Amino acid sequence: MDERCRRPPFPPACACLALTHAMHLHYDIQLRPAQHLFAVTLRIDHPDPDGQVLALPAWVPGSYTIRDLARHLVSLRVSADGQPVAVEKFRKDHWRVAPCRHSITIHYEVYAFDKSVRTAYLDDSGGFFNGPAVFLRVLGQEEQRQEVCFRGPSDWQLATSMEPLAANPWAWGSYQAPNYRDLCNHPVLFGPLSRVDFPAGDLPHHLALLGHPDADLLRLGEDLGTICSYQQEFWGASPFSRYHFLCLGGQNAYGGLEHAASSALLCSRSDLDGSDAKGYRQFLGLASHEYFHSWLVQSIRPAAWSESYWEAEIPSRDLWVFEGITSYYDSLLLCRAGLWSSAEYLEELGQEITRLARRPGEARQSLAESSADAWTKFYHPHSASANFEISYYNKGALAALCLDVRLRQHDSSLDQLLRTLWQEYGAAQRPLPEGKIFSILQQVLGNDGRRELECWIAEPKPLPLEECLRFLGVELHWRAARDEQDRGGTELTGRRADLGMSWKKASLGAEVTFVRASSAAEVAGLSPGDRLLAINGEEIIADRLQAQLDRMAPGIVRHLHFLRDGRLRECDCLPTPAPQDTAYLRISDNAEASQCCRTWLTSTPDQARG
Repeated sequence: MDERCRRPPFPPACACLALTHAMHLHYDIQLRPAQHLFAVTLRIDHPDPDGQVLALPAWVPGSYTIRDLARHLVSLRVSADGQPVAVEKFRKDHWRVAPCRHSITIHYEVYAFDKSVRTAYLDDSGGFFNGPAVFLRVLGQEEQRQEVCFRGPSDWQLATSMEPLAANPWAWGSYQAPNYRDLCNHPVLFGPLSRVDFPAGDLPHHLALLGHPDADLLRLGEDLGTICSYQQEFWGASPFSRYHFLCLGGQNAYGGLEHAASSALLCSRSDLDGSDAKGYRQFLGLASHEYFHSWLVQSIRPAAWSESYWEAEIPSRDLWVFEGITSYYDSLLLCRAGLWSSAEYLEELGQEITRLARRPGEARQSLAESSADAWTKFYHPHSASANFEISYYNKGALAALCLDVRLRQHDSSLDQLLRTLWQEYGAAQRPLPEGKIFSILQQVLGNDGRRELECWIAEPKPLPLEECLRFLGVELHWRAARDEQDRGGTELTGRRADLGMSWKKASLGAEVTFVRASSAAEVAGLSPGDRLLAINGEEIIADRLQAQLDRMAPGIVRHLHFLRDGRLRECDCLPTPAPQDTAYLRISDNAEASQCCRTWLTSTPDQARG
């Protein structure tokens, strides 16, 4: 059903407070849009008699880097019976309240002006928050039932998968969670929302959208319903009884984060109104990715983080399992569900292969290291990261493809492995131990298969992509990139000459943004940040630099003038033939092979299960 949200009346204060007497912990959240502040009141009926300790998480589940969320907390005071109580900040994100025999009330404010899916945002057009950024943790009482009362403008609506306690659907009021972890697993979106409701697998699903009043809601509801229904059939059971997509539209925005019965999505407005076909496909891929995480991450959950309250880094070498396998399936299932054509999927897969081929870091960092280094490297790239690092999303997805092939060669599939994991760990509510995937796969692949997989993961070596794709009936081809915007995936005529660098337009000339290891640019001494002015005395125009290079025969030394740190410098550079680092795929002409490809790309859940 396609509809715009009705505007419920603003709930009176007593409507929330009347229900708190039975709750051990109660949060009351009021909005101050003009100041970008959430004003929070937390009542603790039975504080620790030795001095109650409070804390904010340092990181957000699903986003593995320290974010120091406490830096957004701008004030904190404590009272009891209307009188102030002393509070001491003894760590950057921990506070200790002076001992009290009776209930205490914590008053604090959170600054919210980060338009992302990780933290919190609020202005006069609406807002969003992820629980760890707003909810103080009451140490020792994490397993107590938690209640939240939300208050806001009467002409705004609220969307969350949290269980309502005294609130109409899409309205302000009281909500509840059985414990602190669950409380933080239900993000909240609010404002003048647009909404579409749709069924999937006989369960209610909702898309709530802020920031794009002209989105094609009918199409979105139909397409999201298709992929959600397919994924539920794929897994055979659902870990939730209802599901919310919470989407925040913006300018040139992108991101997503999974939660127990919802996902937070950030996208560009043009992705949702039909004006950008590729952007719309990208949005469906994002939604598919986060929805898949309902099973693989939220249910089949990593043991490393299952008991965490997100205080400190917890490195894991298994991120390639949770993010890489999900990245393999997010687009593949869109193809199988009929939302992408085979050609569109193979183009996307070719681009995925191209992304890895253009990272010299594949020879330096393994998938296991990429997983473990997420805390310090993946979320904090520098200008030369591609020379030293890979992405556990990118190479993890391609490793999952190769693993799928090995399993198919043993009369199984990755589809079947995932359903086994769901039955033994997800449905059974058992966390998946670190590294357990190898012993599980050994039962199907044997000792040699396990050793091969461990080599793919633990060593910085190429994957057998060409061989594995050939088994699936797909031919892998390589060419040179056409220009800096060429992401691969399609057959095009490539450029002739190459310096081994990327650049962007500058006020004068072209600014170097990346220098590939062992390239002509590196040998010449160029670095990111250098501003190229002229080559062989001819002025460099960023938009035409590749054409300038292509007019020059490779193998002949060229003279460059450039600026570094405000000083004019010059060097000699030897352009080389452009590398064959751009992949595109074709379905084999062989009848048997092409049938294998069709089976892989069009399997129904029942066929995949068989």
